[in-house]
Amino acid sequence: MAITDIKKLRDILELEIQSSSNVFIIGHNKPDFDAIGSAMGLSYISKFYSKESYIIIDDSINSLQSGVKKLIDDNRVKYNFIKKRDINKYIDNNSILIVTDVNKSDMISIPGKLKDFKSIIIIDHHSENENTIKTQNKFISMEVSSASEVVGRILNSLKIKYDSSVATALLSGIALDTKRFKQNTSSKTHDIAEKLINNGADIDEVNSLFLEEFDSYCRISNLIINGTIIEKYSESLLAPIQVSFTLNRNEPKKIYHTEDYAKAADQMMTFYGVDASFTMGYVNNKEIHISARGNKKVDVSKIMDAMGGGGNPQCAGCKLEADDIFQIEELLKGKISLGISSEENISEEPTVIKVKRIKK
Repeated sequence: MAITDIKKLRDILELEIQSSSNVFIIGHNKPDFDAIGSAMGLSYISKFYSKESYIIIDDSINSLQSGVKKLIDDNRVKYNFIKKRDINKYIDNNSILIVTDVNKSDMISIPGKLKDFKSIIIIDHHSENENTIKTQNKFISMEVSSASEVVGRILNSLKIKYDSSVATALLSGIALDTKRFKQNTSSKTHDIAEKLINNGADIDEVNSLFLEEFDSYCRISNLIINGTIIEKYSESLLAPIQVSFTLNRNEPKKIYHTEDYAKAADQMMTFYGVDASFTMGYVNNKEIHISARGNKKVDVSKIMDAMGGGGNPQCAGCKLEADDIFQIEELLKGKISLGISSEENISEEPTVIKVKRIKK
């Protein structure tokens, strides 16, 4: 059954953890601050009930974003971070699995192991599709900013005293998915952030986790400058809807890190007049990743759903296999109207209003 409120989720978590032998926790592949922060919070809740817990991260540590890598490295002594291959050492017929910051089986590293757990609980804020994990216990709400917000609220509701490392990790997860509290927040988001700070969350440490590496900054800036076009999807003079599309147009097969596309999409949303941004490219020789960001005018989750992915209205994405990324771009352009309110005056064909490329 779908869990519709956090109080009910808290009660189910408490019951399932207490009745289990141990707890496994997993986020999406290539976990970000929200996946790691919420996983650490859930592990802390498990420890409160004297249950051993294991956070599954099957990606190479060096493939992760530098801030995420630091967060994991700084907390290895306190938490059991394991690989997929290690699960059989600890699992038994009374083990439970908590899936956080993701709900789809094709976005986690252990889809074939799901049947081995007595119970599965989902905590997420992204849209569902046919790949959503089948379970009776799922809390999936796009009304919350992040999985970290949900876990933070549960920790406080259970009146569990938690240390500064958990508070900092949860605050970093909230900060990531709200773009440093610039979007997708509510009064409850700010309330839990204040409580995390009062419980020792280190704001300076959170800020340091977001610091860019210079080579990453150069790589992303070059991608944006040389590969972005902006197209208009509304003829309104007062509020034209403008969408950016970014890819490496000179070297379309060039491989980037997944987080590079996310950062580039985020960066495009900082420019005046951009209502939605889509950054795309290869993450390996066959697979294309699309990162999508939107504001209140454009629901990018509907667009990404149509492309086979998902997310929430302001942050979404998808992955697919294709040989021609320009065909994918054209396919994507044809889906943009799905995310724009029917009340808007949508032109049937987007009009290119800006192309900015610099020859090398």
